[in-house]
Amino acid sequence: MKKQYWKTIFAAFMLAAAGICYSCTGGGISENIGGEQTESLGTSALSESGTEPQAPVYHYVHICGEVKNPGVYRVLEGSRIFQAVEQAGGFTDEAASEYLNLAELTEDGMKIDVPSEEEAEKGEFSASGNGAAAGGKVNINKADIQELMTLTGIGESRAADIIRYREENGGFQTVEDIMKVPGIKEGAFEKIKDNISV
Repeated sequence: MKKQYWKTIFAAFMLAAAGICYSCTGGGISENIGGEQTESLGTSALSESGTEPQAPVYHYVHICGEVKNPGVYRVLEGSRIFQAVEQAGGFTDEAASEYLNLAELTEDGMKIDVPSEEEAEKGEFSASGNGAAAGGKVNINKADIQELMTLTGIGESRAADIIRYREENGGFQTVEDIMKVPGIKEGAFEKIKDNISV
């Protein structure tokens, strides 16, 4: 009987020791935070992929002209111009929004100048300040209607076709791609190829 008593004491001691060791390893410890039961995974826990979560990357863009709240705004990398305009409160009633490529990706340090209808009619603006590339060439992925119309043989309707094509197809990959625009064939391309860039 005495032997059985000591066996029982020893078994209880071992169970208590095992419980203490398990707690020390941090396995399955529950904590109550703010009235909710949460499961602690230890200080070495990372994201599900096993790596630290990547911090978002931001751009700063300057939006001016016909928007409700002009200024410098922080946008996520990969944002489009229309999203930056939304942050600035949207267009005013006088804005000529159709003269901007709203699907264009923003770039850090970019200036987005939204023209009024009057400025657009008179050609007194440059849509984003990025239409003309180095060397005076017209960037066919960024130029507005007025800038495109400075090219030989490109009138208002053809310039609108160029803008429509790049909006629908994600832009031009090479200058030769401009020949995919209806009405621009090899002859017309030869006249403007030295004055355009992508």
